[in-house]
Amino acid sequence: MPSKKTIQSNLNAAAIELFDEMLSNSDVLKAKVLETKLGPIIIDFGIKAKGGYLAGEYVTQLCLGGIGDVSLTTTKFTDDFSLSSISIITDFPVEATLGSQFAGWSIDKDNYKAMGSGPARVLARKPKHIFEKLPLVEEIEETVIVLETDKYPTDKVLKYIADKCHVELDCLYVVLVSTTSIAGSTQISGRSVETALHKLFDLGMDVSQIISASGSAPIAPIHQSNTDLMMGRTNDMLIYGAEVFLQVECKDENKLIEYLKKATSETSPKYGSLFYEIVKEAKGDFYKIDPAIFAPAKLNVNNTSTGKTHSFGKINSEMLKKSIQS
Repeated sequence: MPSKKTIQSNLNAAAIELFDEMLSNSDVLKAKVLETKLGPIIIDFGIKAKGGYLAGEYVTQLCLGGIGDVSLTTTKFTDDFSLSSISIITDFPVEATLGSQFAGWSIDKDNYKAMGSGPARVLARKPKHIFEKLPLVEEIEETVIVLETDKYPTDKVLKYIADKCHVELDCLYVVLVSTTSIAGSTQISGRSVETALHKLFDLGMDVSQIISASGSAPIAPIHQSNTDLMMGRTNDMLIYGAEVFLQVECKDENKLIEYLKKATSETSPKYGSLFYEIVKEAKGDFYKIDPAIFAPAKLNVNNTSTGKTHSFGKINSEMLKKSIQS
């Protein structure tokens, strides 16, 4: 696990700058800006607003706390099959992904449900098990949260988030993305590195050994009227299409390999099934889903301490095709 030494980060400050850029470019980003009576400013990128790829790129960078580079491209998987894709690079992988990007704040308040990510999690210490082992701290009076949801938050929800983050309501900035929107689908696929680090963290690896990271994943084509299908497709893009590259400093090569062997999605007994089908089989209960499936398709690791490189897993283009045709 990471060292207990406290790390003073500036994720919220960088994210607030990005939020201000989003406000200034809201028309170009096809966003809808809401100034609430309570004070929080909300930017909608896919519920009542159109959003788009560029909005998804901005949201991904904000989720990373402004300490990652994000780019969009197209990936050719076979001669007749290509998909839009998103790549990220960060030299602060633990802080950017586990500390900020991980959608680990499950908000269920006032008949409103959303998954929260972004640097607001550092202030709220959500989820607890991450921040018990991740020594990130910030002293700041403003914060940004990204909510993956299909509804606008109520006043009670906004107050709840501000209270948990220990900020005033007019110092809370909110970004909304729907899974059924282009921006929402894009930012989910922007979580390739996060998926790998969270998997290794859960396996018990000292993730502070991971010093740099890059990753890419295809972006799921949109079905605007089917939330369940889009939840399945977006997860399939990571499970069967995400490829991650890590630079690691680890003196124990054998121990590192043992972690890596368990860190790709093909280790799950559910590998080979569409995520939509997996959820349906579990009757919507995510706690019944094998956690091993929540991992990237392929993982490449350079151990800088020994100079050796390891590769596990594979890109499964057939499952990607099957996913977008479902």
